[in-house]
Amino acid sequence: MMEIEEPATITTESKTMMKEDLSRQEGAYGAKMIGKLKKMKCAVFGLRGAGIEIAKNLMLAGPHTVMVHDDEKVEIADLGTNFYLSEADVKSGKTRAQACEKKLSEINPFTYFRTHVGPITSESVNDMDVVIFADSTPLVKLVEINDYCHKKGKKFIYVSLYGMMMSIFSDFGPDHEIYDSNGDAERSFVIDKLETVPQPFANMGEFLKSYGVSEEKLKKMGYRDKKLACFDVLKTEAQLEVDEKRKKSMSANELLVLLDKKFGHGRKMCGKITTIHRHLLSDGDFVRLDEIVMSESQSGETKKIYKLTDKIGNINTTCEIKTHRSNPNVLYIGDISGLGTYKGGGIGTQVKMPKKTSYKSLKEELSNPTFEIAFADMIHFGDERKAHVAWMAVQKFLSESKRLPYLLDEKDAMRCVAIAKELEIAKSLGSFDEEFVTKAALFARAETNAFASIAGGVVAQEAMKQTGKYTPISQWIHFHSLQMLDRKAAGKPQGTRYDHYITLFGEKFMEDALKAKFFLVGCGALGCEFLKNIAVTGLGCSSKGEVHITDDDVIELSNLSRQFLFRRRHIGKLKSKSAAGAAIEMNPALKEGLKLHNTRVEPKTENEFSDKFWENLDFVVNALDNLKARHYVDTKCIIFGKPLFESGTLGTQANQTIHVPKKTPSYQEGAPPGENQGIAMCTMTNFPYEPLHCIEWSRMMFGQVFEDGPSAYEDLRKSGVQKYLEKTGKNISEEFDVLKKTLKWVHIAANPTIDQCVKLSFDHFIGFYRDDVKNLIHSFPEDARVVDKATKKDKGAFWHGRRRFPRPHDFSLKNEDHVEFLYRTTCIYASIFAVAEPTCEKVVEMVSKLAIPKWEPKKDTDVEVDEDGKKATQSKAVSSDEYEEIEKMRAEVKTIDTSKLVQIFPAEFEKDDDTNHHVDWITSSSNLRGWTRKLKPSSRAHCRMTAGRIIAAVATATAAITGLVFLEIYKLLKNTGDVNDFRWSTINLATNVFAIELPADPVTLRNREEKYTVEEDGEIKNMVRKITCIPKEFTIYDFIEMKEGKDVNLTSFIDAFPKNYHGLKITMLTAHGKDKKAVMYQEINEAFYKMEKSNAERLVKMIRNKMQKQRAQTRVDSAVKMLEKAEEQKKFTVLQAYKNAYGELTDTNREFVILSALVEPTDRELGDNERIDIPPIKYYFK
Repeated sequence: MMEIEEPATITTESKTMMKEDLSRQEGAYGAKMIGKLKKMKCAVFGLRGAGIEIAKNLMLAGPHTVMVHDDEKVEIADLGTNFYLSEADVKSGKTRAQACEKKLSEINPFTYFRTHVGPITSESVNDMDVVIFADSTPLVKLVEINDYCHKKGKKFIYVSLYGMMMSIFSDFGPDHEIYDSNGDAERSFVIDKLETVPQPFANMGEFLKSYGVSEEKLKKMGYRDKKLACFDVLKTEAQLEVDEKRKKSMSANELLVLLDKKFGHGRKMCGKITTIHRHLLSDGDFVRLDEIVMSESQSGETKKIYKLTDKIGNINTTCEIKTHRSNPNVLYIGDISGLGTYKGGGIGTQVKMPKKTSYKSLKEELSNPTFEIAFADMIHFGDERKAHVAWMAVQKFLSESKRLPYLLDEKDAMRCVAIAKELEIAKSLGSFDEEFVTKAALFARAETNAFASIAGGVVAQEAMKQTGKYTPISQWIHFHSLQMLDRKAAGKPQGTRYDHYITLFGEKFMEDALKAKFFLVGCGALGCEFLKNIAVTGLGCSSKGEVHITDDDVIELSNLSRQFLFRRRHIGKLKSKSAAGAAIEMNPALKEGLKLHNTRVEPKTENEFSDKFWENLDFVVNALDNLKARHYVDTKCIIFGKPLFESGTLGTQANQTIHVPKKTPSYQEGAPPGENQGIAMCTMTNFPYEPLHCIEWSRMMFGQVFEDGPSAYEDLRKSGVQKYLEKTGKNISEEFDVLKKTLKWVHIAANPTIDQCVKLSFDHFIGFYRDDVKNLIHSFPEDARVVDKATKKDKGAFWHGRRRFPRPHDFSLKNEDHVEFLYRTTCIYASIFAVAEPTCEKVVEMVSKLAIPKWEPKKDTDVEVDEDGKKATQSKAVSSDEYEEIEKMRAEVKTIDTSKLVQIFPAEFEKDDDTNHHVDWITSSSNLRGWTRKLKPSSRAHCRMTAGRIIAAVATATAAITGLVFLEIYKLLKNTGDVNDFRWSTINLATNVFAIELPADPVTLRNREEKYTVEEDGEIKNMVRKITCIPKEFTIYDFIEMKEGKDVNLTSFIDAFPKNYHGLKITMLTAHGKDKKAVMYQEINEAFYKMEKSNAERLVKMIRNKMQKQRAQTRVDSAVKMLEKAEEQKKFTVLQAYKNAYGELTDTNREFVILSALVEPTDRELGDNERIDIPPIKYYFK
């Protein structure tokens, strides 16, 4: 056995580096799992495609030990899936393990890596926690090692790739404990009501059992039979006759409500909790209840766990829950009848309880397989049975012949078919399929990087479940794409690194792959996996191919735990360049087609990513992590009709979609909307009830305190008074706040000293955590009531439900939390002023000399209270007092000599610099605020993740989803004409969910009615708008093409449009997808504005009030502008109007622009609730 030299002693500095390396991973896994992971020892047997992927993903995760074994010599075809092998390894005669050990060990210097040489015995795995087989080991050896692992409490996982079929088996032993089955954050809820009620019936079966129907009889009864039996009991026991029509129409839930009402009186009592929001819990979950006030004293233990059948002695403890059968805001707990009536208060937090699970051995599972129910290939539903039979047949052949069937060998394939026919399992499952077995056997020796990536992600994640987090596979997964194999097209191996793909898909496929022209956008975690897949597949790897990659980001230390192409030596370097270099090492031929960019893909870079660039592509692969960039790339694919491959990850979850022009929705149309719509402003500012609200408030305040004011000051200093006032005057609703901030900072920056920093910090503490809280209590005392404005009816206590009564901080230098806030705030101010940071002791000394101001109630405090928790959307109107104040502030600004203003440095929030105090400030600030509402404090790591918008990311989900994307890329390269050959996938490796389905149909716009609401005199009215589409049907991929051959006059274009397009006239013209505030053309009623100008001018002369006169003058100015615009529009060509509105074209060789038009018919007027929709206009000006 050869061993790599163990890492040197880990210093304090390297321990910090290790923690930073796993920061994104810890966001997904949590500190507990990471701690267990560091102690885990794994063995991986076999280093072909699946094995190398598993080993790589495990090394990235950072377990204690990874041991690998593969004594087979490297073959040229291995290079098609094992990215760490080279042609030199083939020539040297190295084993796969020898060839891979150096590069595998380099992935993570904090994981002990070693290779095992020689026979595989129980002794080989004696010190391992997880044993993984990823090669063609004979079944007898698999059973032998599995039996040993099963008895010794070791986790055993097996995976095979037979052509386009993947099989996974998992055995976690007879006594495996799971402390967290799904990894989801523990849910919490606010209690609205708690009452004692009879236990409701969960379903019709439970009701019928209580009235004597046996379990055996219930199993034989269908839904209709149970329903009729319930009606019979109602008739005989409650003397209630239900007519036949009502029997048919009554739903099961309606029936159960009726049964509860009629028969609930005799049932055991329970507690019914109604929550403010949906609780999202499941039957059997446990919740910790706190802050509930009942009328009777409680004597039960607070640490006791109450089951549903228990009589609860103390409500503020942990209870098992049962959910309501239909109401998502209701759940039930044990009997609370001895606790009196509910008085108020209460929050609940989910408690994840450990549970034991048992798994069968491989020997038991061979003949009686358990298939993972969460794995759902909706198109090949039930094929796992066929696949199991095929896998067994190939395994039996391997045991008989000591080898896998030869590639494309009909004789060997027929032998496998014969074996399958005789298998008892084939008979018991009833799933023998000769063609299925034949394809599995013919291609068993081949494998693809796509399936290797999927297997590598799934199995590596499965290994990590040894820690007790997440649910192990139960117990088989069989997944295939055998439908992609055409036996007639299959090619014979040619002794090249691409032999697997030639064998599976044919020579033409490989030719098309080598000359593919495509764009990979992003070289982060997804991008690294894609580049590896590109290299081993040979995609674009020739002089005829083009592999464009781009990423403007640089590599950070925290990237290394999932972006596997990067090492410590790459930190600070460009991702695109470093990733390209690593991928070229995997396949030197990639260099021929590689086109390297380090530019962000956005409108400003269209000189580089020009129309010609997009037109030349065959397809696009997105590897992006932000919605704006995704939408931009999607828009380009829509315009130029290019297929787009999309994917994304969040922790152990991931999804993948392909968007084919005119055959599927675009990404913008097909991407599922997120549930999280943000936090209501009134909740964040005044009524936080979760730690998250405090973190988000702190992030918002960081911007207001350290970014907005200093930035406004710097804008004035750099722009000068005149330009600054021109900019601020463009938005009068925001001008008051901007001017106020600017002048405040002009005064602050005049004294850039540590004394100033400390005083500002102290004032913030008093303001945020004492005065604001006391002002809120002054506005709404603890006994405040909610009164209906219209009826004056008392609606109950104000401080109820999600509104938590606050408590102010009393400042004290003895309180470490108070000192922490002052120190961090002072240090950030010091960086803004570019003065030396003080020590914490110095800050304490200086604060001790400051007098604590007396609190006085703030007059005219306006607290935003929104009963629905919705954000306000209307802009704030400027009052006459504010207008006068604006004039005063503008006058003050005009007196400032900007040349004498000192430079300051706004503190733009940066999560990855531990020396800048930013994350420490967020942590301190949010926990001080949380204390005021009796909320649990948040850790620094959690605050960093939340405030820094860090997406929890792990290598396993990334690898698996990119494998699924590459399956779809294969299909595109095979030139499949049927959109139904493609798949969309959603996975969750924590719970083994695989949802594989057909792409959605394209979104087609048709004539329709659209409902909307308007507010009139404080009343919400429902309205209906009629929308007519011309043509009657069109998709986002359709355009009205107008090829003028030259750039025509805008007025001529507008005048000619009705003749060219269905008699419709254009009333407004904008650039498609651009800011709608900028308009190229607007139909202007010149007669109206001439009259408006005349009337307003008369008012200006008559009115004396300064404010009213200013408003009248504004009307004059507005009318003049509209008349000038009407004249101006007549002067320009279409392209000139476009440039005037949106600036010069970045792509100077562009031949067309995309325009959006509002239109009306020329022969009639549109109704008030009527609109005509047309496709965008593709206007060619060359």
